[in-house]
Amino acid sequence: MLNEKSVTTRKRFVPLIIALIGTIMMVAAIFLPYATATETHAEALKKYQDEVIYKDFDMSAKDIMNISMVEYAVVYSNLSEQFWGDSAPGMIYVAFVVLIGGGSLFAVLFTVLKKPIAALIFDVLAFGVFALQNWDYAERGVIPSSSYDWGAAYYIFYIAAGMAFAGSVWMLATKIQANRKSKAAERIL
Repeated sequence: MLNEKSVTTRKRFVPLIIALIGTIMMVAAIFLPYATATETHAEALKKYQDEVIYKDFDMSAKDIMNISMVEYAVVYSNLSEQFWGDSAPGMIYVAFVVLIGGGSLFAVLFTVLKKPIAALIFDVLAFGVFALQNWDYAERGVIPSSSYDWGAAYYIFYIAAGMAFAGSVWMLATKIQANRKSKAAERIL
């Protein structure tokens, strides 16, 4: 028969693992394809796949078939002057990716430290900025468009944020429950 301590440890381990997997997936998602070229656009890009599209940062047609959030930030920050005549708009997209990545990294850190409230705060921050970025791209017709559809990272981030949030809430609930049991045991003694 299992003792009380090993059961409590196991109850705390499962939500920790779920939250940790979710937060790590959130971090990974910023490097995965956020936008994928549509079938017709991909065919056009394949014809010129070795041609350099953006000379300033050496991106070929093959490189822009699947673009990560980080790559979008690089493109916008480097071409902001050409697109908008000012570098400030490009820095906004860099800030979006930094906030998503930073929030996700802090969520990983606080999950490892078993601080569910702090992990929840950074989960929500990263997801909120991610949702704002998605709204902006959709509103401006960048993604989805005739050239690009949402890539794997878009869908993975939603799943990962849900896992991170659920795992953190579950961690918090088990922590509260364990504290209540501990206080009740102290009263009995």
